[in-house]
Amino acid sequence: MRTVLFAAIATLIGVVGSAVPVLERGPVAGAQTTATVSIGDNWFCNASYADGVCDTNITAGDTVLWTNNGTLPHTVTECGPAFTPCPQSGGFDSGTLTNGQTFSRAFPTPGTYEYWCSIHGNAMRGRVIVAAAQQTPIHTPAAPASPGGTASPTPTRTVAAPAAVPGTGGSPTDGGISTPAILAIVAAALLIACAGGGLSVLRRR
Repeated sequence: MRTVLFAAIATLIGVVGSAVPVLERGPVAGAQTTATVSIGDNWFCNASYADGVCDTNITAGDTVLWTNNGTLPHTVTECGPAFTPCPQSGGFDSGTLTNGQTFSRAFPTPGTYEYWCSIHGNAMRGRVIVAAAQQTPIHTPAAPASPGGTASPTPTRTVAAPAAVPGTGGSPTDGGISTPAILAIVAAALLIACAGGGLSVLRRR
């Protein structure tokens, strides 16, 4: 009987221990977004931008995906500011894209990036406008007043907004009982109950 009781307790401890990391693991932070740009004959975005400039607005870290939906070959080739020069030395270049082929590029740095089709020149131009990631101001508590009765100025700093709220709810310092603590309490209660039941059976025998 003791062997069975101890085996049950050991199994219970193993199950509780393996559940802790699973419950503590929050959801995976969402990936950066991807903006899509259609390539046609002869335009970027849609036919209304033929001989014009197609603007695509994204946030730093996002990706732009171009797809050639036209019947002619086209390129996505980076230019300098105000499309001078085109192409820009060291800039991105998709190479020749035929119908159905795609080209993608991530833009981690804020700024404006002009591009054109090197085959069709000024008839096909586009611009990627990359904004900085959103910033959230955080105010620190006011400093205590100086002996002369004048409070010190309150410093202010700006940090990036958090990527995601923990999947288990609340912040790590919200004062609530953590998941491991709850599991430990439940496990202890079950162990005591099992031990008590086992002793009762042994006494009756």
